[in-house]
Amino acid sequence: MHSLFLAAAGQSWNPFAQFGVTSWEPFVANLLAFLAAVAILRIFAFKPIQKIIEERRKRIAEGEEMHARSQQELSEVRQQGEEIISEAREEGRKSIEWAKQSAEKLLDDKTADAARTAHDIIDKSRKAAALEAKQEQESLRAEFSRLVAMATAQVAGKVLTEEDHRRINEEAIKNL
Repeated sequence: MHSLFLAAAGQSWNPFAQFGVTSWEPFVANLLAFLAAVAILRIFAFKPIQKIIEERRKRIAEGEEMHARSQQELSEVRQQGEEIISEAREEGRKSIEWAKQSAEKLLDDKTADAARTAHDIIDKSRKAAALEAKQEQESLRAEFSRLVAMATAQVAGKVLTEEDHRRINEEAIKNL
């Protein structure tokens, strides 16, 4: 009935007239131009842009993966560094301990050497003192003998012979 009404009005039936399409030829031409523009843009613009975007996504993903690997390697390097430092501290502590023990041993050895040297010096000093005392004793005996012989010669009033000197000395030494 609608078509009858249009036919009666003398117009052809156009369902797109309400959208402003009055003739089909320009509409079809515009539609074809639009579809051609969409196809050209899709081929020459959208696909290269999508390709660039996809490559960029891949590079970003690779960068993030490299960053994660770098972080892991960095933590491993830090851990190895801490282990090396810990080992170095332990070796340093052992070296210090060894040096202390060596110093103590050296000190003990030097102290023992000094004690032996002091003991040797004391022994030598005692021997020298004993020898000196013996020499002094001999000197004193000789002097005493001379004095006794001189005193006896003065008391006796005679000149003493060598035999008299010897006999007087022996008697004086026995009495001492």
